[in-house]
Amino acid sequence: MDDLKTLLISLFGFCFGLFVEGFSRIIITFFHKTELSFFGTIGLPSTSWVIVIFVVSFVGSWLGSMLAFSFAKNKTQKVFTILLVIQILWIAFETLASFNVLPAWYLITFPITSILAIFTAKYTYQLNEISTNTDD
Repeated sequence: MDDLKTLLISLFGFCFGLFVEGFSRIIITFFHKTELSFFGTIGLPSTSWVIVIFVVSFVGSWLGSMLAFSFAKNKTQKVFTILLVIQILWIAFETLASFNVLPAWYLITFPITSILAIFTAKYTYQLNEISTNTDD
């Protein structure tokens, strides 16, 4: 039962990051009245919006990972591993689905933001745990 809870917490963290990114793409689409695309650069009106999506992807993945780590408390290493595996599988799916459509620079750099966000969240969570333990 404990492993199922860890898996569900990890899925929640991953889906939260996807939700934040997807919601920001919907807002951009409605604001600029362009074609909706849930990944890639096709539906983004300009280069500045590509940068915004990179930042939103990082923040959404970081926040989702932090929430998952907070819910899991003593199972953070397991959640971290599951989040990385899910993220890598998602990156593989996105890359295969849009290999001929998206530019190579996007396919190479965009996955780095999500993976870097998960590592940053783990580091941030560990710093918080160390700070909390030394304050007591």
